[in-house]
Amino acid sequence: MQTVTRDQISYVFDRRREPVLRVADGEVFQVETEDARTGKTRTPETIGPEYVKALRSQGPYYGNPVTGPIQIAGAEPGDTLAVTIHQIECDALGFCGYWPFVYHLQDWFDEPITELVEIRDGHVEFTLQTAAGPHSLKIPTRPMIGCIGTAPHLEVPTAGTAGRFGGNLDVPEVAAGNTVYLPVAAPGGLLYLGDCHPYQGDGEVSGCEMRAVVTLAVSVRKKWTRAQNAPRIETPTHLVTVGAGSPAETAQWQAIREMIVWLEERYCWTRHDARLLLTLTSDLRPGQMQVSPYTMRLLVAKEHLP
Repeated sequence: MQTVTRDQISYVFDRRREPVLRVADGEVFQVETEDARTGKTRTPETIGPEYVKALRSQGPYYGNPVTGPIQIAGAEPGDTLAVTIHQIECDALGFCGYWPFVYHLQDWFDEPITELVEIRDGHVEFTLQTAAGPHSLKIPTRPMIGCIGTAPHLEVPTAGTAGRFGGNLDVPEVAAGNTVYLPVAAPGGLLYLGDCHPYQGDGEVSGCEMRAVVTLAVSVRKKWTRAQNAPRIETPTHLVTVGAGSPAETAQWQAIREMIVWLEERYCWTRHDARLLLTLTSDLRPGQMQVSPYTMRLLVAKEHLP
């Protein structure tokens, strides 16, 4: 099985980068991913506030590294990549924490906080040292890929942003057993992925960062859709669309419109038919709400579909 190692990273989705791996249509391969801070806060000596602040104070700060690009044989502009995730293997070590300015809490907190967590036996384990005494946590893992996308035709977005191409989606449905549909804008598709989490809650208020090994396969869907303007995800139980924008209302509008178009194409419905179904049964949930552009996702249960 071909493998691309986590040192083959980028901080942008760039069509001009030389592919780090070339795979056949449908081939199963592995991708090692780096954590959101490029492995710089993995020891007790590197999680203190002064060290963490220095990451941003010594020039431009680049986060969310993505491994890639990966070239898929036969992918051409106008096609769709169907990225099927087979497995996400968690590292044994992760970290959690917060920057005070995220969610506008700097009037309460002066320093960034970083804590190391253990990941073992399908759980994240951490002992919270509270004012009332130690509080032990054992949280089940639900591994997911936070950042996944294809290289756009013209622009070169950073790995911290999101859009039609994918990007920093941070939605829990990008997980093993599911398929992510991404539009192809450059020859070969040029897929990037990274920023994995052992689990993450809606809105990314909760969640940990980690390295991972992802096993996946990519199939090329030739001219599969007439007008895909946002990432789509299919799980065994749901169809999911992910909008990106700022303010967050624009992301939700995009997710709704994308779902209407998908239902129209998939079931030969009218847009009125699709919108009426959403009125009867659908769920709108936040994805990445830390930095602009934000992501919102719309879920439709397959039990309500033909």
